[in-house]
Amino acid sequence: MDCATYIARETRVSIAINTVLSLVFFVAVFGLSGPVMVWGAGHYVFDFGPQAFMIGLMATLVPGALAAKARRSGNVEAYPTPSRLPRLLMVRALLLGAASAVAAVALAAAVLMLAGATQLPLIPALAAKLVFGAALAAYITPIGLKAALAA
Repeated sequence: MDCATYIARETRVSIAINTVLSLVFFVAVFGLSGPVMVWGAGHYVFDFGPQAFMIGLMATLVPGALAAKARRSGNVEAYPTPSRLPRLLMVRALLLGAASAVAAVALAAAVLMLAGATQLPLIPALAAKLVFGAALAAYITPIGLKAALAA
């Protein structure tokens, strides 16, 4: 299989999985009633850190391991451009997870600070987390896969 087709397929799977996991963890952390508090440990802005870290980590680690196996077995061609990311899968996954967490908290804090928000209605807060989870998976998964297939 050509690498572009493989990356597109695995990215769609990652988007679906990370959107569902974002839903599950949102409900576990914030529940399904009342507004969501924005500021403070354990609240909405803070939660972008663990969410982004886990998406960055898992959207790199799992597809990367599968891609390495597919590459070794000859089921997918190599990505033509070398990667600047670390060669070791776990190091690459931790790096992308950490970078995702820092960027996500900074972005969420900036947006919500500029909006002057102290709490958010439940449904818009959930929708934003689902869109964020899907978008981050759509961004990170191809980066990790290109590195895995180039290695």
